[in-house]
Amino acid sequence: MFWFGENLSDKKEWQDSAKWSSLSQKRRALHATSIDSIIELLDSFSKEWTTLSQEALPRLILESGFSLEETEKTLSLLPGLLSRESLEKRIKAEFVRPAVLDRFTKLPYGSGKVRAIANGVVLHVTAGNVFLSSIDSLIMGFLTKNLSIVKVSSQNQFFPLFFAEKLKAFDKNKILSDKFAVLHWKGGDSETETFIKSKVNTIIAWGGEEMIASYQKDLPKQVKLLDFGPKISFQLISKSGLLGKNLEVVAEKIVADILPWDQSACASPQNLYLEEGVDEAKLLSALERAFLKAPSRGTISDDEATEILKEKYRGLYSELMEAGKVSSGPEHLIHLEQNKLLKPSPLHRSLIVKRFKDLEELYSLLEPFSYYLQSCSYLLGTDEKSQYLETLSLTGIKRFAPLGTVTFGMDGAPHDGRFVLRELVNFIGDEIRAQNYGEEILEVENSTTLKSHFEKSERPRGYVFSSGGTTGEPKFVHFSYEEFDYMSDMLASNLIRQGVRPGMTVANLFVAGNLWSSFMCVERALEKIGAVQLPIGGMCTTDNILLYLKKFRPDVVMGIPSMLVMNAEYMEEKGEKIEVPMIFYAGEALSEIRKDYLTRTWNTKFFGSAGYASVDAGVIGYQCSHSGHGEHHLFSDLVELNIVEEEAIVTSYARNTMPIKNYRTGDKIEWIEGTCECGSLDKRFKLLGRVDNVIQIWSCRLLTTDVEAVMSDRGVLTFQIKITESREANVVREKLSITYEKGQTEFDQETLIQDLYQRSRDVKDTISLMEFKKDILLTSVQSGAIPRNPRTGKISQVLDQRR
Repeated sequence: MFWFGENLSDKKEWQDSAKWSSLSQKRRALHATSIDSIIELLDSFSKEWTTLSQEALPRLILESGFSLEETEKTLSLLPGLLSRESLEKRIKAEFVRPAVLDRFTKLPYGSGKVRAIANGVVLHVTAGNVFLSSIDSLIMGFLTKNLSIVKVSSQNQFFPLFFAEKLKAFDKNKILSDKFAVLHWKGGDSETETFIKSKVNTIIAWGGEEMIASYQKDLPKQVKLLDFGPKISFQLISKSGLLGKNLEVVAEKIVADILPWDQSACASPQNLYLEEGVDEAKLLSALERAFLKAPSRGTISDDEATEILKEKYRGLYSELMEAGKVSSGPEHLIHLEQNKLLKPSPLHRSLIVKRFKDLEELYSLLEPFSYYLQSCSYLLGTDEKSQYLETLSLTGIKRFAPLGTVTFGMDGAPHDGRFVLRELVNFIGDEIRAQNYGEEILEVENSTTLKSHFEKSERPRGYVFSSGGTTGEPKFVHFSYEEFDYMSDMLASNLIRQGVRPGMTVANLFVAGNLWSSFMCVERALEKIGAVQLPIGGMCTTDNILLYLKKFRPDVVMGIPSMLVMNAEYMEEKGEKIEVPMIFYAGEALSEIRKDYLTRTWNTKFFGSAGYASVDAGVIGYQCSHSGHGEHHLFSDLVELNIVEEEAIVTSYARNTMPIKNYRTGDKIEWIEGTCECGSLDKRFKLLGRVDNVIQIWSCRLLTTDVEAVMSDRGVLTFQIKITESREANVVREKLSITYEKGQTEFDQETLIQDLYQRSRDVKDTISLMEFKKDILLTSVQSGAIPRNPRTGKISQVLDQRR
């Protein structure tokens, strides 16, 4: 026996009270272990099984009774069960966010935070029909951070102990190897069962009705029982499903469902229902040939052989007296009988075939067996499949699978109508509201911490992103996969609120690559919405962008305003007429002049924010269909926003790997009073531009908004301001250069300079117009000539090159 890392010789030694008292410390240690560490260990262990399988094979053939081929196939499944891909699918299917197993976490829906806490000690009472099933049950205990006790059956003692010893040798740091036990006692030993019931928190019982009943009896009220009793599965073929099909192929699929584990799994079909009108003779003949071609089965006991013989003679009687039919070979039996009710077969390649008139009759035949029904393997017509599955779901069936695939379930699918991992935890709520979050989040990491974070040898799993570098040297940030997935949930919510719907065609013109996050996050959000995506990318050539927009006529185009305008100008110059009903933008402000231009050239009816976010803090705000220009709702349950000297200061509770607190966004905002028409109670704010839109020059203040106003009056959409200084006759002179993309616009530069001077009150009050003209320079360039940031495609509006 194996007891939490120890080998025991005395079967009663594990009942010593001191051994149980030591489990409390082990439970706390497992609770503190990250789910990623558990997955990483099991995934690494999976790679050992090429060698270990060969070591276990001879003993398993003797103990399981399976053939060499079947035993090898079963062993080959274990690396997949232990793989990171499989484990993560199982966790995400049931918990959505694996982080909920490690800490209090905000889930996509609902309020507050949630933590999944292991039940404690779980007893796994396992069956002996498939030797791998005990390990699958143990994996459930690992993934939920429960201590596990695996009670093995008399038929399956070797493999669980073999697994335990090999995991112990592999797991040097005792992450899991001392967190479970493998024990055996004779079934029906009431004294031992009473003792174990008093020590565990949960029992998972896999097996027959008698065994289930023994664990239900006198069960302490604080112990949770998950009973997975005897089940029966069947196959279903309709006339429409069989129409035009190759009967040999269909027969091979029927047999493929029956062969694994000699038909002993719960999902193994025992009956085959055929709709009246199917050519039974031809199908059964093909089925006979398929069985004869199958690999040899394993050994069977005398009792099992007797049960098969009994069914054969029932078939012979049916053939003589009831218009039935029976056929058999050395290792199979097919019995077509008139009795339509579901009936267990003797297994080991014994199939009982039955007829049904129509769907309503089939429903009435199956409904009385609701408790026992598990899986249905089907071959149905396309037009009738939905009706069959909807109707038969009411009989108690727990699974449907296409013919030939039923015995191998999908990762993350429920088992017998339950999500078992959820049953092995308690969900604990932290009903905290955004405005009451305490000082639990650390200050945002500084550049030194960031450097060490990315240079350490074992980086956490996830994405490394970079800010665009438009305000200085790029900064690098880390998002775990869970955080990135959550960020895409938030963006999807933002887009849905503004009218993006499944099936809409969306052109993604954000910039991909260069450690940039927007393209990827938008792509994930659109996938969750169910949009038809055109992943074009902002750095695609303008000719190709034109081609794609003309060919696919998207409902929505998403991108950076300056790049959208540049493409619209190009298309206008080419005389191309493009219609874009909806535009979503991010990365830059969308000025009214740009908005008006896109409305005119692309006939755009709706403009919306793709989401107010930063690379460091993640998503901060969203728009709804009632939001005005620059107006956003705050993701209040995840983000705290304060205004300090007009600047938005953010603390994000969606960021855990690199926590964000009191982060300076550089954006000027103001609160919007009142309640939004959409009904949301999330606070609202309006973006007013950057806090750094003030240029200090010539001992006075020049606003970039003043520059934008005089440029937009002349139809200029894109420009860049550069500030330099030089020494002239021992005097330092400051120069202001404005480069603008003229497109089709022509105007008098002298008049523009005068208008700018008159508009800027501080400049006018400080220096003369003559001095102003002397130190300002306007240069026009062709559309697209102003350099864009190679990462993001953005234009740095102000370049201060003074030293």
